[in-house]
This record gives sequence, structure tokens and C-alpha cells, in this order.
Amino acid sequence: MNTERHPEEDFFPDRYPLQTFCPEDWQWFLRACNTLDIPVDDDKKPVLEALYSHLAGVNQWLNLTRLTTPIDYLRNHVLDSLTALNVARAVTRPGDLALDLGSGGGYPGLPLMTWLPDRRWLLVDSRPKKAAFLSVALTLTPCRHAAARAFCGHEAPARCPEAAGHCRLVTARAVGKAVDLLPEAEKLLARHGTFLLLKGPAYATEEREPFIKALPKFGMCLAEETKLPLHLPELGLDQERWLVSAKRLR
Repeated sequence: MNTERHPEEDFFPDRYPLQTFCPEDWQWFLRACNTLDIPVDDDKKPVLEALYSHLAGVNQWLNLTRLTTPIDYLRNHVLDSLTALNVARAVTRPGDLALDLGSGGGYPGLPLMTWLPDRRWLLVDSRPKKAAFLSVALTLTPCRHAAARAFCGHEAPARCPEAAGHCRLVTARAVGKAVDLLPEAEKLLARHGTFLLLKGPAYATEEREPFIKALPKFGMCLAEETKLPLHLPELGLDQERWLVSAKRLR
């Protein structure tokens, strides 16, 4: 009898045991969200537990993340992603198309679609296996207008014309240098759409100047730069995070 397991079958969430967050970890997450003015309803916990369980299970055979404990997941994937929530909500309306570029394991896309399920979401990664993982993971969220595709942003006109020039929001986290992502964003953004980057401390010292200098070449202007208040010793947070948004003008 052939007992070989096919990798494509291992994307199904029911292949992996459901893991729950301990009270201490969840209370930490709630306190951190409250500090950053991120609302958390009771229905968010089972969604995040399902997403975490699926990520941890698939990560056993597909390299998605090096962070595998529940508190690392809540701190460095979910909370970090949700720092973009208020901007994402402000620059989009229900029904707008939002695209997560280089989504990888699904962050910030999966948390953002969990909090903003009335937008249309597209998670994009150049690697087909990761796009296949994402296409299953997004079904664990309350968003019913979402999809995952495998292509690079600059390929959108040929590979995904329904997204090319139609995205009101494009997000990017832990993908690459800000300036290198501009050609990708240019092919995806609608006029007056927003390119939202979640960046670490290297943005201010290494990435900011070439990024801002290159914006006009791609028909964009800097909209906002925010250094987030993530120095919170009482919550064990001591990291520098920048939210950087640019608007497409043409």
C-alpha cells in the first residue's frame, strides 16, 4: 500500500492539531493592542489560533517562519502586522482591493483581512508553494473576498490584470529595500492608491533617502512617515518600527 504523503495535501488545516494560546500570552496581546489603539473583539482569538496552528504545522516541512512559539507569533507576526491597521482602514473603503506584496507566511495580510474583512484582499508571493499555502490560510479568516496568487508585482499586467493599476492599497513587510519595491508598487497601485511599508530601524539610516529620491520617477509622493511607539518595557517590547506610506499621483 502506498503511504507516501503528497506535499500539496499537507496544506489542509485539519492535518494539524489546533493549538490554543495560554491565558498569559493572550492577555499580553490584549494589553499590547490596547496600548497601540488596536481593537480586539472576542471573535479574533479563535481565528488567530487557527492561523497559528496552520502556520506551525505547515512550517514543519515548508520554511515559512523562524518564529514558532505562540508569544513570538503574537508579538512579531500579528501585533507587528496590526500596526498598519489604522492606516489601512483610513486609506481604503469596503470593497476596495488591497494587496499584500511578498506575503510569504501571510503577514501583514492575514491579520489585516481578519480585522478588515469587508475589503477585497489579494496575497501575492512569487513562490508557488507559498501562494498555495496562503490560498488555504486565508479561508481561516472571516474575509470572504480574498485570494492568493503567485507572481511578482511587475508581472501584474500580464499575470494578474485584474490587480494591475486597481489596488487602493499595497502593503509590504520584510520583503526588501523600500526603493527596490517601487517598480512593483507602480504596476499595482490605482491612481491615488497607497503604498504602505512596514520597516525596521534600517529604514531611517539606510533606506529613507534613496526611497524618497526615487518616488517622483514612479509617479508617487511621500504621504506619511510614522515611528511607532514600540518601546514598551512593561510589555517586553523594545523595537523600532516605521510605517511609511506613499501615494500614487498618476
